[in-house]
Amino acid sequence: MRIPEKQYDDLADLDLAGKVAVVFSGSPADIPTALASHYQAAGERWKAFRKAGAVGIIGIPNPSEMDIPWARMTLSRTRPSMDLADPKFHETEGEKLSLTLNPERAEKIFAGSGHTFREIADLGRGRRSLPRFPLAVSIKAKAKMEKADVESSNVVARLSGGDPRLRDEYVVLSAHIDHLGIGEPVKGDRIYHGAMDNASGDAVLLDVAASLKKSRQKLRRSLLFVFVTGEEKGLLGSRYFASKPTVPVKSMVANINVDMFLPIVPLKVLTVLGLTESDLGDTAQKVAESNGVKVQADPQPLRNLFIRSDQYNFIREGIPAVAMEVAPEPGSPEERIFKDWLTERYHAPADDLHQPVDLTAAAGYEEVVRGLIIAVANSDQRPQWKSTSFFRRYAGAG
Repeated sequence: MRIPEKQYDDLADLDLAGKVAVVFSGSPADIPTALASHYQAAGERWKAFRKAGAVGIIGIPNPSEMDIPWARMTLSRTRPSMDLADPKFHETEGEKLSLTLNPERAEKIFAGSGHTFREIADLGRGRRSLPRFPLAVSIKAKAKMEKADVESSNVVARLSGGDPRLRDEYVVLSAHIDHLGIGEPVKGDRIYHGAMDNASGDAVLLDVAASLKKSRQKLRRSLLFVFVTGEEKGLLGSRYFASKPTVPVKSMVANINVDMFLPIVPLKVLTVLGLTESDLGDTAQKVAESNGVKVQADPQPLRNLFIRSDQYNFIREGIPAVAMEVAPEPGSPEERIFKDWLTERYHAPADDLHQPVDLTAAAGYEEVVRGLIIAVANSDQRPQWKSTSFFRRYAGAG
């Protein structure tokens, strides 16, 4: 990882010409979460490794922060990868090898290096600095690639505002409409239903749109409800829309993204990704607290959630954005409920309509989303990046 803002460079003085780099997921504890997440995005990461001469990357997940068990991760190996047809979106051009290695098998590639994977994993668990060293192994890979064109559409709806000065500005509410489809069976079920990921988010958009359309109170700014495709294939739909929107990019004042908000416990705490990056986070906190809900920043920075959903592509176009999720109370038994959900249901057929859902929490979450939309749409000022935010640099984008 190379982070110029913190004078941090894992690749300094390394000659990677023609080599494959082995990368352990994570970041040092003194690197802010959002900054670390940004530089671990595939495009940003490859930019640094390509400059250093590398031809490929083998990633090793941090065992302490894996969302799902390896046995289920491997089921995705038969699913096709996708990219947008326009070459301008190809951020990993020149990367000849990209693999993810099972942490349980990683010890083999450290043989003869003077280091062990256990050593690396222990350092990574505590977000401590990792050593850099050559491995005494090589890799030879051969792949057959078959290509086909696929068409998949975003769905966009507009609710016009009523203020003559502000109605040409837009608050964007987004959610992705794709999941994994039909895949390798788990306990005999091959349909990956995607109830929480992300039918739940789509339901919030539909319900909020319906209620605001019926409301007698007309909002000052207009709203865009953007249902994006291809999130599971690399945030493809939002990347395309944010880069080529149906309205002028400068007219989009904020993005509120709803993805897998997990109403599986009572709504007492809300995690706001992007909480400290812009005053949109401040507004989200005020709205949540006015509804009796506590707010926290990302409690699991090693999962890189800030760049793993569609808000990230709006951010890269200079648009302040947040994503909000129901969270367990820190230190409570509820934390085990969330851990078990990731282990058993995340990207699995078990993410279906038969799972327990706290409907009161879902309703409360929707009220926070609706309140945030109304607050931003009716504010005299559009949301602003904070002077301390790394992402402020994108404010001139578009």
